[in-house]
Amino acid sequence: MMMHIQVNFDNQESILHSFDHIASRLANDIKLRINNAYYRIVDFEFYNYSDALPDPHTYRHPLQLENSKFYLHASGVDITFGDGVNYGGILLKGIIRLGYDSENAKDKGFMSDEIHGPQKVATELFSNLHDLNSQESNVIALIDIEGNNQDACHYPAKTVIKTRRVGLTVKPNDPEDFYMNLPIRYIAIMQDFKGFRQSRKGYENLLKEQVDKSLMTIADAQEILRYQLNFG
Repeated sequence: MMMHIQVNFDNQESILHSFDHIASRLANDIKLRINNAYYRIVDFEFYNYSDALPDPHTYRHPLQLENSKFYLHASGVDITFGDGVNYGGILLKGIIRLGYDSENAKDKGFMSDEIHGPQKVATELFSNLHDLNSQESNVIALIDIEGNNQDACHYPAKTVIKTRRVGLTVKPNDPEDFYMNLPIRYIAIMQDFKGFRQSRKGYENLLKEQVDKSLMTIADAQEILRYQLNFG
């Protein structure tokens, strides 16, 4: 089954609730297919411009008025969730390539290479398209396993961290940096396996922030990092 990204644009609360719901689905039930390559989406940010949430950091490109399209831009690639009136895009910042064929695939949780950084992610994804002389059609899809894991190849995230987006510039029409500080970046922390452990590089300050805001215990944060860290 393919995933349809649907946002309730009625008001700010309904939009942010939709983001939380979509983020949970992307982290736990969805894999992205590009021809013969499959990926987990583990780091992503939401961008929306609508009457209820006029985020000035959103590009407002016409493609962002459409739904479930790839929008390639200077910062990387979005999966769009517009409805013809409201603009929306999910910037992909981190993915993990799935591997099913190697001898020790199960020991790795069927996960292999990690790709971090929105431009690197875009390059990785588009590298799977057929060459320009090919007569084959390209297949691009968000595959929804609907909570089922019948082949034991798709593991849900251990937890999903919710935080503010990074790399944004100050906007004159963003009073008190309200939109800049909205926690609409989501990072899926995957389960560890004998042959695969997701990179935790750069997560220390993020986890300290979660502890400071009482969104996570010190024990939970240190379990994610797998080493002792002074959270004082």
